[in-house]
Amino acid sequence: MSPVSLVLVTHNSEAHIEASLGILLSDPDGPEEIVVVDNASTDGTIAIVERTGVKLVTLAKNHGFAYGCNLGASLTHGDVVAFLNPDTEPEPGWLPPLVEAISRPGVGAAMPVMDLTYARDHWFTSRSALTYLGFAWSTDSGEPIEPGLGETEVPFPSGAAFVMSRTLFEHLGGFRDEYFLYLEDVDLGWRLRLMGLKSVQIPNSRVSHDYEFGRHARKMYYLERNRLRMVLSNYRPATLILLAPAFILAEVAVVAAAIRHGWIDQKLESWRGFAKLIPGLRQEATRARSIRTVGDGAILATMDAAFDGINQFEIHPLVRSVNRVAVWYLRLVRRLVA
Repeated sequence: MSPVSLVLVTHNSEAHIEASLGILLSDPDGPEEIVVVDNASTDGTIAIVERTGVKLVTLAKNHGFAYGCNLGASLTHGDVVAFLNPDTEPEPGWLPPLVEAISRPGVGAAMPVMDLTYARDHWFTSRSALTYLGFAWSTDSGEPIEPGLGETEVPFPSGAAFVMSRTLFEHLGGFRDEYFLYLEDVDLGWRLRLMGLKSVQIPNSRVSHDYEFGRHARKMYYLERNRLRMVLSNYRPATLILLAPAFILAEVAVVAAAIRHGWIDQKLESWRGFAKLIPGLRQEATRARSIRTVGDGAILATMDAAFDGINQFEIHPLVRSVNRVAVWYLRLVRRLVA
């Protein structure tokens, strides 16, 4: 197996990091190198990591998950880079099947089957979903995992646990630091697709995740800000023009949902936050063009249309109406985009 370097990014992770590192260090097929990047923890995380003896990088300021992953990867040496959340518990032997998968032509990233720490054999996400408007979510969360799973192509590798080659990660430019938190993994998977590469979920690799949807108080802000940035960075200008009516409709629907559920302040702030990131969009779009080998038509063919399950919405009659329009509009645009 190719040498694997593993990166964990922590922030006040004392409740989970000891168990996660203990499992990794006791696994005979585990990574050859582990680097923990701590984002200014104020609890006992640093002391716990120091006791394990793994390499630790401490930051005086919380720079976010994306930055921490990039920094950690830059300090490692393995041919393969693995990323793991501190609130995960990998089963022994989880790494070799993933490393084998990314050695195959056409595979850019590989992730394990992920269940819930508090509900074993129940999905954290069965494949995840990504719509053409940039909404992404975990699929079948909490549902039982059926036996006899096969390898599954997924729209993006979950940032909670995945591997890819160092060469490819560096060629992509890693995660985009400015995302700070949320959708950085979705964006990475999108850029892999631009290169004509796929992400896969491997059934004989298993990791449990102590997932909680509302863990971060500003989650909706980051989801909305980063969604806008991701979409505008990765589509071609002509595609964005065609999709503009659907984007406008989606924004109206998100605002309505935000008002209904009490996070309109985060939605409005996401627009302001996105405006601050606009100067960097040209550079990101140029980078996307430089790695692109497939057109947006091929990308759109892999994407979902309906809003079912999206974090930003609750399913009710308004969303069902928007769903019908979104599905119809994607069918129309697919005929027009190469």
